[in-house]
Amino acid sequence: MLNAVIFCRHGETESNLGGWLAGSRDVSLTERGREQAREAAAALVAGRQTVPVVYSSPQRRALETAAVLAEALAVPIVPVAGLEERRWGDLEGGAIPADLLREEVPNGESLSAFGARVTAALDGLPVPADGRPPLIVAHAGTWPVLCRWLGVESALLWPPNASPVTLMRQGARVG
Repeated sequence: MLNAVIFCRHGETESNLGGWLAGSRDVSLTERGREQAREAAAALVAGRQTVPVVYSSPQRRALETAAVLAEALAVPIVPVAGLEERRWGDLEGGAIPADLLREEVPNGESLSAFGARVTAALDGLPVPADGRPPLIVAHAGTWPVLCRWLGVESALLWPPNASPVTLMRQGARVG
């Protein structure tokens, strides 16, 4: 089991800019989102942050961000089924609801099912042989599941777009 990861939410998308819920829709980054990804990559390189691999949600917005990061870090990208954003059903394409943590959504994925899917994907990630934390590129909804999985408290509902954050399991040692 991984004891530490670097998490990076994808860069800005049209849905982020417009304030509508993308969910399972395969939206791409805006030009600003691509610039955010380049800035995140530059920050990781400048901070001498090394990772063995980039694990990414297979959705376009995450893969576009992951590609920029992986190129700058000279590491491979591995798309990971299960890290996709929550499927919001009838709410997709509409305004972002105030109650993002509601259990059920019409014709969508329950919060419990979403959490179980992401947790299973995280459980399946291989631990790098050299002990360095991998970089995970995914979505706003992935953040609270990842924090719970690692046993980390976060005041953030989700991190800003393309802002890498290092998370370590409480009491864990890396390397």
